[in-house]
Amino acid sequence: MRNSLQDQLLKAGLVSKDKLNQAKKQGSKKKRQQRAKKASSPMTPEEKARQQAQAEKAAHDRELNQQRDEVRRQREVNAQVRQLVRAHRHARTPSDDDVPFNFQNKDKIKRLYVSHDTHKLISAGKLVIVNDNGVFELVPPAIAEKIRARNPSLVIDLPSDEEPSADDPYADYQVPDDLIW
Repeated sequence: MRNSLQDQLLKAGLVSKDKLNQAKKQGSKKKRQQRAKKASSPMTPEEKARQQAQAEKAAHDRELNQQRDEVRRQREVNAQVRQLVRAHRHARTPSDDDVPFNFQNKDKIKRLYVSHDTHKLISAGKLVIVNDNGVFELVPPAIAEKIRARNPSLVIDLPSDEEPSADDPYADYQVPDDLIW
């Protein structure tokens, strides 16, 4: 058991408890004053430069971490989309009687060769075209909506049949669904 000097003086009767408490209060008061003095003392230019460099490094590190997190999140989204497409894509087997289905993707006309039945399903909206890393696949609309929630740019929206405007000179002429251009 270790006895402090204060305990030994108290046992010897050289100091009273009141004196000890008063000494403790004065000691803690001095420490507070020293801390306050240290905190309020003007910083040297080296200290300011060091603090500024630390703050800049911390900001740079936060920015790098955000970029890494964004890249990681994007990879996860791409993996999820790839998995959805691979699990739910419409099976296509190339044959000689396939017809081209033309669609627009990022201001370019793309062509997808499909069977007549698949062409009708796409035209009816029962299959949706999805860009899977440059390969266009066909998936059901429910899966396309899940993909759209993760990355809307991967789902190819086909033009919908809109009501022609009143001043359209070709409003009386219907364009057939099976028209291949």
